[in-house]
Amino acid sequence: MRFWKLLLGVAAVGLVAVAFRDVAGDRWLRPASPFGGDDDDEGGVAVSEEEPVLGYDGMDRDTLVDWLSEADLDHETLLAIHAYESANLNRGPVLDAVDDLLG
Repeated sequence: MRFWKLLLGVAAVGLVAVAFRDVAGDRWLRPASPFGGDDDDEGGVAVSEEEPVLGYDGMDRDTLVDWLSEADLDHETLLAIHAYESANLNRGPVLDAVDDLLG
């Protein structure tokens, strides 16, 4: 009996994971952000991207702006940060800091 409960639990977790995966586009889906950001062409569901730099999502706005000024990031990373920030929280001070660094 325990085996069947375990099997049912594993199947349920798999179904939940698949429900939030756009298999054709190989992307994770998330609800549209209340803070704005880009919507996907398919029904207004925004597509979540991976954070551009490890730890990015753990920084608040002020910490992120300070970190950006000290990090000495290359052009490609700054572009990735700008795209990620625009598509997710779209915080003006962060985008301004990235724009300043991009020149």
